[in-house]
Amino acid sequence: MDEQQKLANAYHSNKLSHAYLFEGDDAQSMQHVAMEFAKLILCNGNQQCELKVDNYNQPDFIYVASEENTIKKEQIEQLVHRMNQLPIEGTHKVYIIEDFEKLTVQGENSILKFLEEPPENTIAILMSTKPEQILDTIHSRCQHVYFKPSDKQHFIDRLVEQGINRAVAEMLSTYTTQLDTAKDLNEEHDLVTLRKSIVHWCELLLTNKPMALIAIIDLLKNAKNRKLQSLTLAAVNAFFEDIMHAKVGTEKEYIYPDLKAEVEKYASQLTFNQIILMYDQITEAHKKLMQNVNPTLVFEQIVIKGVR
Repeated sequence: MDEQQKLANAYHSNKLSHAYLFEGDDAQSMQHVAMEFAKLILCNGNQQCELKVDNYNQPDFIYVASEENTIKKEQIEQLVHRMNQLPIEGTHKVYIIEDFEKLTVQGENSILKFLEEPPENTIAILMSTKPEQILDTIHSRCQHVYFKPSDKQHFIDRLVEQGINRAVAEMLSTYTTQLDTAKDLNEEHDLVTLRKSIVHWCELLLTNKPMALIAIIDLLKNAKNRKLQSLTLAAVNAFFEDIMHAKVGTEKEYIYPDLKAEVEKYASQLTFNQIILMYDQITEAHKKLMQNVNPTLVFEQIVIKGVR
């Protein structure tokens, strides 16, 4: 039984939760299921109502998203204000927050208060491809819906068909599963040079920490904005995931297949705990970046607190 059918069964058996957290790396599938679930709750087959939801102008529905690296507190305040009002066209209200990990700390705390004492018949659908960056207290107040991993290789192949360098496509697959996002990044920036800079910096992290600190300057010259810095952190994380795959013997999963020899060398030198430590530092770096901490400081902390 797929996720959409499970949610439909919950609705038809009158067992709706007040909050759902959709987790997975397939953002498009999560968005599709979230929209279909919202239409079921609000419209129950009424096509005119469903059309309003699809166009984001149904009065009992609000969809929060941001092209920026953060979802502002003001967006959440507006959501809370609207959701505290009585339903206008039906019995329920539904709100969806895309990329929930983009919320600022203040935004998360506002939603947390809302989740603790939700208005009657108000359903929250929170979506995240990085659930580890969300407060534990948010997790504990939601029913979790887990989505199967997307077919990363298929996504990479589609990017290559669009004329994107395969090595760049592999790197982009660490950051997004949305074709348009990946294409826009490739068209707007020199990702071949960025990838070289990332790989060089990862190797310095493990071989020469003083030089890794100095190399942050060049790294951030190629990762000039928050999107590219987030992509860089995702690509760095993938480098250490490759090392972990080499450690446990699942090299078919490599994001950097051209670095197989180097990755396996590092895998033989690092312990499991050291690799996990790097995961933890990169996760923390993601959080700091989303909180608008100076990117130089964010990357310096990975060097200072990472593998010793």
